[in-house]
Amino acid sequence: MVKLIWENKKDFLEKFSKLKTTYRDYYKRIDLGFPNSEETSEQIWKNLLFWGDNFEVAYYLLNNFEETIDLIYIDPPFFSGSNYSINISEGNSRYDSVAYFDHWNKDIDSYLTMLYERILLFRKLLSNTGLIFLHLDWHVCHYIKVLLDEIFGKKHFINEIIWYYYNKYSAGKKMLPRAHDNILVYSKTSDFTFNEERIPRNKPIKQLKREMVNGVLKNAKDENGHVIYRTVTDKKLDDVWKIPCLQPASKEWTGFPTQKHQNLLERIIKIGSNKGDLVADFFCGSGTTLIVADKLNRRWIGCDSSEYSIYLTRKRLSNYRKSENQDMFKNSYIEAFTHLDEKKAKLLSSGFFEKDLKIKRK
Repeated sequence: MVKLIWENKKDFLEKFSKLKTTYRDYYKRIDLGFPNSEETSEQIWKNLLFWGDNFEVAYYLLNNFEETIDLIYIDPPFFSGSNYSINISEGNSRYDSVAYFDHWNKDIDSYLTMLYERILLFRKLLSNTGLIFLHLDWHVCHYIKVLLDEIFGKKHFINEIIWYYYNKYSAGKKMLPRAHDNILVYSKTSDFTFNEERIPRNKPIKQLKREMVNGVLKNAKDENGHVIYRTVTDKKLDDVWKIPCLQPASKEWTGFPTQKHQNLLERIIKIGSNKGDLVADFFCGSGTTLIVADKLNRRWIGCDSSEYSIYLTRKRLSNYRKSENQDMFKNSYIEAFTHLDEKKAKLLSSGFFEKDLKIKRK
């Protein structure tokens, strides 16, 4: 089998047991003011939001969640060579910051190492019937496909989904506009959850009815031997998804760079999980995966190292839950965790997460 080799590649699982123990008590609960979070009990599921490095969070979770997560979606840095800056407004005060870093000084080895060691851990967290969806683009998708073949096994490759965002502006003059992302889907075993999704057609069409006969798909016929037609209003979802990218005019827009459309995550979660299943997003950004998981009655775990990510995720989840019938969430609360260092303690004590910030991508 083809494998990727890069400088300093090593088997990170050699230190697995030690690090699992090291991070067992690393994260502590913090109060971010989620509705009803103070009413939780041991019998009620607590959705978990982590403010921290997903490498450390994965080791922490492995103490109690090994092989329990039903669907993992990750939208990591794309090796784009850019750092994603934002402008923050608070009243009359304005300042710039960085939402997240994706500048590797063209060092592909460091990038591959970062992703390799995390995917190894995510695989351990994935249930035996689970799926992982890894969201990338043209920069490194070809490398990561080989990497995932190595980690999960080539036979466990399920799909490469093409997300075609037809409404993105392109200023390129020497190339065709790049108008799609790649989402690689892998399973851990051959017994995985996969639900068929159907999407509406633009207009009803007349179509031959087909049926399976002795393992062969054939045209269905009536008692007189005539083929049977039917009128259909939907079709089976294939691996090219035409979904717009978010624009600032959208009511969903948060200002966070690379925010994804809720329709994209809705399809992923519906395909790869069922109601009550556990969904995780370890690069949760502005929290879209967690919002959609909440709406679809999935349990969830979210993680990001950026305080702006946690700010937006907390704000969106709180606003969504306040706007809905609270009975929907009586058995599903939210708890937040972090490893409290000096910087984080200062942010928490300043009331950062309760502020009314306006965030715009620069």
